[in-house]
Amino acid sequence: MRALLDQQPDIVVIGYASGTDSEAAAADSTPDVTVVVAPALTMENERELAALAALTKVIHITRAESVSRSIEVLRLGVRAVLAPDTSADELIHVLRTVSVGSTMVIPEAARRSLDHLPRRQASALAASVVPSLTPRETEVIVLLTQGKSNAEIAEKLSISTATVRSHVHHLLRKLGVGSRAQAVAVAYETGLMAAIERNSKDSGRS
Repeated sequence: MRALLDQQPDIVVIGYASGTDSEAAAADSTPDVTVVVAPALTMENERELAALAALTKVIHITRAESVSRSIEVLRLGVRAVLAPDTSADELIHVLRTVSVGSTMVIPEAARRSLDHLPRRQASALAASVVPSLTPRETEVIVLLTQGKSNAEIAEKLSISTATVRSHVHHLLRKLGVGSRAQAVAVAYETGLMAAIERNSKDSGRS
């Protein structure tokens, strides 16, 4: 991975560490982005990831089928979750995108499975939030779950990035979260995305 990244003129690899050394390394070198390769997520890993996410933007590489883990790391503040078989071009694109903005990314395979997560305590939130969303906010949250950046959302919806930021701000407030990654986690955990999809289908039939 380092050899690959070293070939990119706009990416500088400043070091690597493992285990508990990673937080100290991030604090010392203050990287724009930290890539964490982790096949599992233990309680200790959670503490490390949360600490890292407070210091730098974190990209977490883990198995795409670990759907619940994808949600967990998003809640911890991780900006992107990628599968181990992510292509070199995609990794570089995500690195650049995450480094310059507040976007977040999760694997397509994980997104397809997220609607099947248990939603024991959140249906009430979904029921209360969906009616409060404007049509544009609904479009924005759907694009956020696809990992789109503000610029990509603006282009897709033919609006300004400032308008996108305003919509994202309102969404975060309505969902009671502090980051877009947490907003996506809540949207899936609560069944909000499933409710939006049902509303869309119902509207299409009427």
